[in-house]
Amino acid sequence: MEKMLMLVLFLISAVEIRSQEDMNDKVFVFSETSTKSYVRLIPESDGPYAALTICLKFYTELARDYSLFSLATTDKDNDFLLYNSHPNNLSVSIGNIDLYFSMERRVEWTTLCVAWNSESGELDLWINGKLKPRRIFRKGYTVNAKPIIIIGQEQDSYGGKFDASQSFVGEISGIQMWDKFINPANLDSHYNSVYRPIINWNNLKYDLKGDVAVLAQMCKIYYSFNCFYTNNI
Repeated sequence: MEKMLMLVLFLISAVEIRSQEDMNDKVFVFSETSTKSYVRLIPESDGPYAALTICLKFYTELARDYSLFSLATTDKDNDFLLYNSHPNNLSVSIGNIDLYFSMERRVEWTTLCVAWNSESGELDLWINGKLKPRRIFRKGYTVNAKPIIIIGQEQDSYGGKFDASQSFVGEISGIQMWDKFINPANLDSHYNSVYRPIINWNNLKYDLKGDVAVLAQMCKIYYSFNCFYTNNI
């Protein structure tokens, strides 16, 4: 009986920590450069996706490349990727093709929203509530089904092959994903009532791996799509 109990405890400790919870006022904290620490997000829909809108908030002191949102499928390791290219670029990758935007490096909370529509090819990127020049990108493409979505690492294969030099160190919060093209300016007023997210920060399904902590958010972050400010509490 004692041996059986020890085996059960070992198996529990060996698996990832799976949770489903309201993450309002919480953050994921990634403490160190590694290949072992990440969060896998579990979407409500497995795709395929002809449109996507993704929003998140992050805070880091890193002065190198790092991944913010990595969606891989069996055919494409960068089927949808948000990636900071040091020193002043953010790349949006769809179907392993990269599109670059300028983004000033700031050691403060930063908000991102990306909305993309396959039918028109329109891609909108909002940084701290300000819209970058719109682009036409990957018109007619469809992001494949059965994604693996990773926060904290950049996938060079389906669910793995991480590179420590691309890992994220800092805090990430407020992750939302919709399988629709949404003007983020409408999200503040309609949010989850009209647009039901397939990744919902307020009812988040995730697997925690390695040295990642879930902590209270120390700074309330508000933004609208003509202004951005933080309000310390």
